[in-house]
Amino acid sequence: MTILNIGNEAFNSTEVAEKVQHDIDFLLARIKHLQQQPSPNPIVLQTYCEMLESRQAVLNWLVQDQPTTVSRAG
Repeated sequence: MTILNIGNEAFNSTEVAEKVQHDIDFLLARIKHLQQQPSPNPIVLQTYCEMLESRQAVLNWLVQDQPTTVSRAG
């Protein structure tokens, strides 16, 4: 665990990583659902993909050099 200081507040990096992982899981589900639509909205799909990429980068940063990582729900 690492303490993240954002402004005047301190956050447990493990808790933040878990929240980011939940965002990633949600975005993966939304992207999958959109891709199954007969005519998915390309702008919405692109936005979700960009959000996913951003969350994955944040998660990778949070867990780098950590002895344990956030487990992904299957």
